Amino acid sequence: MRLKQMVVLAMLLLFVGGCAGSASMMNNLNVGMTKADVINVLGAPDYTSAKKDTEILCYKLTTGGLFKDSYFVIIKEGRVDRYGRQGDFGIYY
Repeated sequence: MRLKQMVVLAMLLLFVGGCAGSASMMNNLNVGMTKADVINVLGAPDYTSAKKDTEILCYKLTTGGLFKDSYFVIIKEGRVDRYGRQGDFGIYY
């Protein structure tokens, strides 16, 4: 029984530890990067939106637990204009 508890605890720690801090990948972004650069760093976005010369890439990333937050990368004229967590850009983003 003790071995089973240890295995379950180890698996839980690996699961939580593996998810912990995926939002820290946002630290590898810079204003001026291309969309391809962003995808190279963060992977494919969970969803996208676009209007005129602005494209918005949305990522669901963990900040160190089991829950995910929305992070956005705003691309204008083919380059990163800004990026951050939901709420950093006003009412909608």
